[in-house]
Amino acid sequence: MAGRRRFSLRISRPLKKEVARRAQADGVSINAWIHMAIARRAGGEATAEAFFQHLRESSDPSAMLTLLKQSQED
Repeated sequence: MAGRRRFSLRISRPLKKEVARRAQADGVSINAWIHMAIARRAGGEATAEAFFQHLRESSDPSAMLTLLKQSQED
């Protein structure tokens, strides 16, 4: 993904556990799940497009299908 930047994120333990649970259920990493959540909330098409490009290039296609199904429910 072009232009990636690293930053620290401090969250409570209960929230991290919930994020980890949801990421596992979606079949993606915690990082990918947080990226998706931020992209959804920010509503940035470019961010979402880059995220899905990253999924196509480096992840399991079934994970992408899970995310697409979830986005249709939201």
